[in-house]
Amino acid sequence: MNRPHFGLVLSLSCVASALGACSPAAPRPSGRPNVVLICLDTVRADHLGTYGCPRATTPALDALAARSLSFADASATAGWTKPSVPSFLTGTYPCQHGVYEGSARDEAGAVTDILPASSLTLAEVFEQNGYQTAAFVHNAQLRAGNGFEQGFGTYQQENMDARAIRWRGLDWLDQERGGKPFFLYLHFLDAHWPYPAPEQWLSRFASAEATAKFRGKDSKALYAAINDGTYQMTSDDRAALEALYDGSLAYLDSELGQFFAGLALRGLDQNTIVCVVADHGEEFGEHGKVGHGHGLWENLLRVPWILHVPGRAARRFETPVSLIDLFPTLLAAAGLPQTGALAGLDRLATPDAKRPILAEHKAPDRYFQSLREGDAKLQRKFTPPKVDESAVVAFPLAVGTRWEAEFERKGDALVATQLKPREEEPDDPPELKGRIEGLSASDFRIAGLRVRYDAKSKHQTDVGTLGPELANGQIVKVRGPHADGALYAERIKFYAASESEQLEVRATVEAVQQTNGLGQVTLGGFALALTAETALKDTQKEARKRVLAREEIVQLLETGATAFAAANRYEVERQQFDVRVDRGELTPRAAEAGTPLERQLDELGTALAQKRIFGAGDQKALDAAAMKALQDIGYGGGDH
Repeated sequence: MNRPHFGLVLSLSCVASALGACSPAAPRPSGRPNVVLICLDTVRADHLGTYGCPRATTPALDALAARSLSFADASATAGWTKPSVPSFLTGTYPCQHGVYEGSARDEAGAVTDILPASSLTLAEVFEQNGYQTAAFVHNAQLRAGNGFEQGFGTYQQENMDARAIRWRGLDWLDQERGGKPFFLYLHFLDAHWPYPAPEQWLSRFASAEATAKFRGKDSKALYAAINDGTYQMTSDDRAALEALYDGSLAYLDSELGQFFAGLALRGLDQNTIVCVVADHGEEFGEHGKVGHGHGLWENLLRVPWILHVPGRAARRFETPVSLIDLFPTLLAAAGLPQTGALAGLDRLATPDAKRPILAEHKAPDRYFQSLREGDAKLQRKFTPPKVDESAVVAFPLAVGTRWEAEFERKGDALVATQLKPREEEPDDPPELKGRIEGLSASDFRIAGLRVRYDAKSKHQTDVGTLGPELANGQIVKVRGPHADGALYAERIKFYAASESEQLEVRATVEAVQQTNGLGQVTLGGFALALTAETALKDTQKEARKRVLAREEIVQLLETGATAFAAANRYEVERQQFDVRVDRGELTPRAAEAGTPLERQLDELGTALAQKRIFGAGDQKALDAAAMKALQDIGYGGGDH
């Protein structure tokens, strides 16, 4: 729906200046200030003008920074959304809140970590202090039910671009609040693949032809090929990808300019704190990968932090800070008392205090840490010992992923003999292959499974679209939806008599139950038993090995990571960097065990783990709809 833009009634200089400039005569209201917290998903600091980007990517944010407090060297606590956002919303590290993964595999399928109910969020603190609270969010990792909605009177997580989020935020501000101040959280995904910005912005810094390969239906496969090493990026590829990213960021900035102007038009700019951060950055091939969620490099951790507090003079702080400091700093800016045992510092009171910068990342089978003190940075990767293949406990099946199964019929049961992952869209219809039995005028059976057909069912052979007539004994592959216990044939593909009689089904995982690899998987409505003889094909062997549970990370940290790793045969990889000289972290130096920085990291990890909030129950299963929403923004089952 097209709506009028409030920004059109303002001068261009008013929009650019954003806060304060549009209503200079408006008196500053008394009482507690309003607070707007904005998260720019996937925005690395060095792509903003105020952080040194030579392109005109962010004029509205640059104007805001020029009138605000800004932190030149701010770091996230993790390199992707799911662990980073709860850290700044609760003032705790991932090893405390436990939200490490968004689509991890376990024996029941795909699960996600959720923010514990015992967490104290910023929204809850503001709500407890008489604020009205609302959040408008675009990122399926933050969907309602995962704990992030705690404290928000209104919480909307939908597929919204920057313009829609801007309007929803402004519409909410127009509601009657009975004189109460507000806390508003806006989370924008526009600088995240697949870059849902209008065309004029996507081609702002490069032509549509130059960026075409990183857009459209084939871009996800290209990203995957880059990240698994089967496609090598060229310098032109990198330039095109960064241009696409910068165009999306410029679109987001233009909408933020309109939002700031909307605050001013409503007379809210004189008593509203505006805090802008990003949850993590992005890689463009610097370490052989694109995207995020795969490590703790500085281009994934360095983020913008701009804090506009009405009445405070603009200042730029050079001391390294962490977004763990956002919670106490925002409370202080609003004049609220500090609460809880927060790990961060109030940066209004102690802007120049120096502290080590900690970040964490959990992969399915490994745990990463980094600690930066000054220019020295230590990265560690912990890999648990391999397990006996006989002790391997689970197939890497996940609800919403696509698999092909060879199976056989044993009595009334269908038993999977081999499983193979398929790089196909999860909403593709099921396919069933086998020999026709019990043919009638409207249906037939394959291995006892019912297939319905009619005159609209398309007949096809390997070389054309006109297949032979249906007949008992004919080997076919049927494609179509499954409903009411039958497969409805949209297409019937005919095979020669010499074709293998192997029964096959290819479909999306709808449910899975496993105990030590045994159990059942439901593919497109067909339930197949899993046995000790079920083989796994075309996937790495380690995909079936024991995953690293969060509880093991707790043991690692509480015991002292270095000592625990040595006692339990963990492999530890250490790298050290001088980030002043080697800003891109391209020339790591092997680090010895037991350095002062490592001892400091061990002590900090132990202290934090002993104050953890999460427990074993702070996870939930992901259904097919949730997995599809994650896949639409580039997350696959078990990726994070």
